[in-house]
Amino acid sequence: MTANKRQKAEASVTVPLCIALTILAVFILGLVEAARYYGLKENAKDVTNLAVESLFAGYQPFLLKEYRMFFLDGGFGLDRLNLEAAEDEMEMLLYENLIAAKEKDGMFLYHMSTADAEVTEYRLATDDNGKVFEAHAANVMKREIGKRAAKEILEKIRGIQDKDSLDPEEAIKNADQTLQEWKAQTEKEGDAAKAQTEEVKEQKETTAPSQEVLENPMDTIKTVRKNGVLALVLPPEKTVSAKTVSVDQCLMKRKLQKGNFHPQTDVSWYDRILMQEFIKQFAGNALHPSENGALSYGVEYVVAGKDSDEKNLKKIVNMLLLLRESINFLYLQTDGAKKAEALAAATAIAGASANPLVITAVKQGILAAWAYIESICDVKALLSGGKIPLVKKAGNWQTQLSNLAGGTGMDYKGESSGLSYETYLDVFLYAKTVKQAAYRTMDLMEWNTRNEDGYENCRMDRMITGMKITGEYNADAVFSGIFGKEYDFNFHFLERAEYVYQ
Repeated sequence: MTANKRQKAEASVTVPLCIALTILAVFILGLVEAARYYGLKENAKDVTNLAVESLFAGYQPFLLKEYRMFFLDGGFGLDRLNLEAAEDEMEMLLYENLIAAKEKDGMFLYHMSTADAEVTEYRLATDDNGKVFEAHAANVMKREIGKRAAKEILEKIRGIQDKDSLDPEEAIKNADQTLQEWKAQTEKEGDAAKAQTEEVKEQKETTAPSQEVLENPMDTIKTVRKNGVLALVLPPEKTVSAKTVSVDQCLMKRKLQKGNFHPQTDVSWYDRILMQEFIKQFAGNALHPSENGALSYGVEYVVAGKDSDEKNLKKIVNMLLLLRESINFLYLQTDGAKKAEALAAATAIAGASANPLVITAVKQGILAAWAYIESICDVKALLSGGKIPLVKKAGNWQTQLSNLAGGTGMDYKGESSGLSYETYLDVFLYAKTVKQAAYRTMDLMEWNTRNEDGYENCRMDRMITGMKITGEYNADAVFSGIFGKEYDFNFHFLERAEYVYQ
């Protein structure tokens, strides 16, 4: 074979081999670039998750220390919801994470740059009419109170609610009105009324258990109530807190910020009881005041919503008196001896010849007045830290019908077993809506936080509990550029991440 023919033969092999190698190189480098794409995408996802976790690591420290709750202050030091600051901090975190990745030793093929970070959705502590806060409060208490203990608390609450079925105040009102109408009728009868008076006088002498009982018990409690309820029930050694707050901008009254991140919030009776236990543990009450709080009687504020400890306690005392009055009135309906006393007194007051319906109405009014005076003793015992049986018996009944006014001065400390002041607070808390209980609790948290140096701008409707973000990234192709600029391109990623405090 001549030299020219040999060269032609070699050339015919070299050209296809070069083409084949080029195609193979393109294929291999394309596979490498594709693998790099997915690596970049995973890296972008990891960087985004790391950045949002780092952002939420900047939780509000006072709320964690005092209430064991994680919240991200969405104001970032300003007196407004400042999501732009959250986005700026996210971009800084993304940049720092990407810079840290570039500084790794050896060849690093996942170079990226961040283009943008955006908060797309966020959730606030006040969202969903208090259910977000309820879930967070429940999470704080779940390790301390199991379902069985919570069930016992709920059963006590319902047991007290079931007993609150009669209206003694209506009985007093009806008795007073009936008696007045009867007196007006007898006055119109002239001489017949005088004869009736003599008959009543004779009846008083023969049937009245004592001279004192002839004083109308309904008039007695009117006099008692003029003295003010706190003066009647406070133990001698107890003073009332003088703390006050302004409720003009409380959560129930002001226009709140609202989030747009609404994952399903599943709450149950268990969560409600746990929230109440959270409130009782952290808010303070009249027996165990919160000395450093904006209000010392926080639980009473959650129930009553007044602007001072004194007003809130007064409201609770009135509620306790009415509740205990109703339960005591219910008991008196079952005590034959005490009903007989009341009947004798009603007959003496209305007159033996009065219409039986009048005597019955007056008797019920007397029983209701008696129940109210007994309730004063009960509440005084509760505020002394004592316990009261849900339904009393003859053996632990304290007051005497013959000396109702004297019953208000009794030094009654309660019994060794029964229901405490905190148990009755449970009943009153359970009667509030989730929104009322949650928002008023957050009022207390907000006032206490704003009293701390550096946190004057904190607001609970700016406390972020969860967030969704989008991170935007750019990355240049590495292996396509070797074929020329016309083949060069870059990658663009949008990665989403979500974080919710638990």
